[in-house]
This record gives sequence, structure tokens and C-alpha cells, in this order.
Amino acid sequence: MITLTPDGASNTTISTAMPYMKAVSFKQSFLSMINSITVDLNGQSMIQQNQLIDIYNHFRLLTSESWTSQNRWSTIGFYPDVSGAGGFATVDSKFAPATTTSNNSNLNIGLSERLQYIVDDTGETLDGIATSSLSNLISKTELSKLYVSHLSTKTAGVSADALTNTLLVSPVLQYSVKATIMLKDIHPLFEVMPISKSLNFKIQIFWNNSIATATHNNNIWTGQTSQFRAYNGTLPLMLNNYTDGFATAPAGTLRASVYVDDTCYDTTQRTAGTLATGGVGKQVELHVQAVQMLPDIESNYAQNHLRDVS
Repeated sequence: MITLTPDGASNTTISTAMPYMKAVSFKQSFLSMINSITVDLNGQSMIQQNQLIDIYNHFRLLTSESWTSQNRWSTIGFYPDVSGAGGFATVDSKFAPATTTSNNSNLNIGLSERLQYIVDDTGETLDGIATSSLSNLISKTELSKLYVSHLSTKTAGVSADALTNTLLVSPVLQYSVKATIMLKDIHPLFEVMPISKSLNFKIQIFWNNSIATATHNNNIWTGQTSQFRAYNGTLPLMLNNYTDGFATAPAGTLRASVYVDDTCYDTTQRTAGTLATGGVGKQVELHVQAVQMLPDIESNYAQNHLRDVS
């Protein structure tokens, strides 16, 4: 669940109609959500906890994937970034705050492609046709039933009104991301596992639940901060530093959080706007391929794969 709000309830200037709804994406792939794992097999430790494995796993994706395997990229949230789109400067600019690496969707095709993996039911299905919204074909309720990442909450902000005693509410955008992470991408152990039976696995995953803020004013990003869990994790989200339309957006600070759940647990965001429950499950599902063999084939397979090591 990715939640975008202004950084505090006092800021209602960031509207849901502005390009802030395309302000963040996952870095490289959904693997950026995993900081570390431990695996025990039949009571024996197979993988010990090593932090920041997402950095190494992204390196593995970049060096092992090819255009022939592109059909699975949208499933795992992957698309390689264009190295030429990453810039670095010592002053604030429309691309990034000072001394912060920029990521620009206008130049970085990888970031642009990953933003397209999230479906907006109010978006145009025909370019330039305002009345061609996806909601004409499928409703948000039906979208939540499908295994597709989509914009599940889009609420406009409400300003304070002394006459009607209206509460100050910030605009809210929430993405329900159906993230698929393949075991073979997490660790090479799962990539080389043969067909097996009667195994007892214990897998612990430590997630990169994080919060980030970024300030935008007069077409310039002037600040960016990140908050992590107690352990030394990484921020799985990538800030889209410049999208068409930011030049006319009013000043404000964007706050983004990501949690493995259908609920946002950030205290600041929960008091800033009206949050909703997303279209994702409360628990992680583990899918393991099962193979049923005929007895004679199973016996032949077992005998041919026995090896004596002396």
C-alpha cells in the first residue's frame, strides 16, 4: 500500500488532480521491499540474515534479465532505468534537490514504464480524449477484485470553514500494489532447488516499510527526507522529480509511505486525510508449484538423482 498526502493536515494545496499522483514508483522492482531474509530447512539454517539484499538482487536482475524475458517484468514491477537520466548537482533545480540524485520520468524510460504498471480508473484510455476514462470499461470495485495494481483511493482536500465548522482535510492518493516477488529472485538457493518432497521450510522476511517527504516550490524541489524502520533498511520508493504539470503546481511538501498491508500506519498521514482500506490482502501469500508424479516415474527420478560424495 503506497499512500501519498501532503506532509501535515494544514496543507490542502496539493490537489489530486495535479501530477503528484505520478510522483513515486518502486525502485527497479518489487524486490526493493525486502531488506533481508532468513531461511531454515528441516531445522538447519540455510540462509542467514544479511541486510540490504535488495541492492544485490537488483544487480542480479540487471545482469540476468533480457528482452526475451520482458513478459514477466510487469509482474515483478521491473524495468531497467536509463543511466543517462540520473543527474547530480549541488544546487536545487526542477529535477532534484541539491546534492540529491535525480530521477526524471521525461528522460528515464524505466521510471515511466514502472509508473504505467499502476492503473488509474479515471485515466484516459484514448490519448487526448477526456471522456475515455477507464471507469467506462471497468469500475474501481471490480478492479480491486483483479490481480492488478491500481489507484484505490483518490480524495480531494477540504479547507477549514469557520461558518460550517468544516475540518481541514488533506487530499489523499493511495495505490494498491499487487506485488509479486519470485523466490528465485530473492536468493539463488531457490533457483537451484530440485523437485523435492517432505521438506519443512521456515522463511522470515524483513520488509522495507518506509516513509519519505519531498518539498516542491516554483518548479523546484527544495528538500527530501526518508524514515526507515528500526533496522538499517533502504527506501523502496523512487521520487519522480519532474513531470509535465509541476510548473503550475502550488508549493507544498509531499509525504509518501509504503507498507506491506492494506492499511497505512503512518501517524502523520492518518491524521492528515481520510485514508481507506486498499484492495490488497492483509497477509502475504506464498505460492509454491506442486508436481504430482506417477509412482514409477517418481522412483526413476529419485534413483537417477542420487549421488554419492566421498
